[in-house]
Amino acid sequence: MDTSKLKDNKFIKILLNKYIITILVFVLLLFFSPNNNIIYYNKVKKQQEEIEQKKAFILDEITQDSIRNADLEKNIKAKEKYGREKYLMKAENEDIYIIKRQGNDTSIQEQGDSQ
Repeated sequence: MDTSKLKDNKFIKILLNKYIITILVFVLLLFFSPNNNIIYYNKVKKQQEEIEQKKAFILDEITQDSIRNADLEKNIKAKEKYGREKYLMKAENEDIYIIKRQGNDTSIQEQGDSQ
């Protein structure tokens, strides 16, 4: 092909247009600039969404704990139930059996003594 024919080609004329070249350089800078590129922006956006999900979960947990705390402060039976479930506390004349599952095996452990 002759250089005069290349210059007459419409596609080549469009590519050599100064505005098209400027737009292409700008797009390349958007994708590959070290500080502000689209790939980095997408990673940061994904991390922000994950953090906001964790924040919503934690706020929900705080709300539930506040309700549970208010209930524990007012109700003595709720305190007893919480102590028994969470800290394995027991009343007198009572045995507590802890069942731990490891795979398919079950082992029973006795704690305390009955009278």
